[in-house]
Amino acid sequence: MANFENFLAVKYIKSSKGKERFISFSSLMSILGIIVGVAALIIVMGVMNGFDKELEKKILDITPHVFIKNSYGVFDYSNSFIDKLKKEKGVKFVYPLLTTQGMLSCCNFSTGIVINGINPNRNNPVEKYIIKGKLTDSGVVIGYELAKMLGIGIGETVRVILPFGKTTPFGFAPLSFKAQVSGIFKCGMYDYDSTFVYIPLSMLWNKTNLKGKINTIAIELKEPFKAEEFSNRLAMQLPENFYTSNWIQINSNFFTALKLEKTAMFIILLLVVLVAAFNITSSLTMMVMEKTKEIAILRSLGATEKNIKNIFIKQAAIIGVIGVFIGDVLGITLSFLLKKYHFIELPKSVYYITTIPVDINLFYIALISILSFLLVILSGLYPASKASKLNIVQVLRS
Repeated sequence: MANFENFLAVKYIKSSKGKERFISFSSLMSILGIIVGVAALIIVMGVMNGFDKELEKKILDITPHVFIKNSYGVFDYSNSFIDKLKKEKGVKFVYPLLTTQGMLSCCNFSTGIVINGINPNRNNPVEKYIIKGKLTDSGVVIGYELAKMLGIGIGETVRVILPFGKTTPFGFAPLSFKAQVSGIFKCGMYDYDSTFVYIPLSMLWNKTNLKGKINTIAIELKEPFKAEEFSNRLAMQLPENFYTSNWIQINSNFFTALKLEKTAMFIILLLVVLVAAFNITSSLTMMVMEKTKEIAILRSLGATEKNIKNIFIKQAAIIGVIGVFIGDVLGITLSFLLKKYHFIELPKSVYYITTIPVDINLFYIALISILSFLLVILSGLYPASKASKLNIVQVLRS
């Protein structure tokens, strides 16, 4: 009986005579709709996953995983405290920071910057991104985009303007000093490359009244995604007035927005599959109307309501399997091509990355395939139920 149901399900899809030709064309359009919807979902989810992974990687590479700060701002730099933190389980390395906002001036042009006072050659995050020169005890390292903006290179002299200073009869006079550019770094994130400046701690201490002071202890972890757990555990051990924060907390709004955007895109593109599913419902309903006499004859020959219902559900299932399978193949293929050949470039002044990243996640492919197939099956339930409930006596009399 199953073979008889399968035979008729395939036969009705392939119908190409008279009025049935339109029904077959409608089935083809339904399959194409599912293919487009599934492929689009796979590509978009792959791109959005790729963005998430790439942004996480870049943020983790340049941003400390855990920060220790003091409620009063600056505090005394202590080697013994840092050495103690290095012995904590899961810690990769620890380094001191004196971070503040300021301005950089050169060639009659000034721009706002984020100043990072750091120890040269002490496991700091900028070392691996320096593309020219190096971080020394007597020079500053600036971002690649900042260097382009100011039109300067290695060996150029810049003026660093700090938010510290004193009040004079003529108003507040900020502290400033000249320094040579000893290196240029490029991490690939426009915001960082255009605003971050790294200055040796010793130079900052000599130019300000903050000698021996820092305002942040940065910690890199072996497992960055355990930063929240580590941060909470560490906070319980810190002296009074010290507190912790971590990269997950700092970027929580950003990643929440990305997650919400991903969910919205998934739902919107799933509507493409839903439209195709409605098309299947209409085409199968039309087929039921065209096949009423054949259905009545089948019932009179011994076919049960369940058999008739199965014919149309299996027809929907065949359409779903073909559409989902081809959609999967097309989506995965296009995703791989996009990942390998980078057809689309992004403006780096707007986005953190210059090419569209793609991360093909098997879980999302399975989820998309299952949901799309279920929508197609659900679309076949109404026409299948309508076909099984036909009054065969009335049909055969007409």
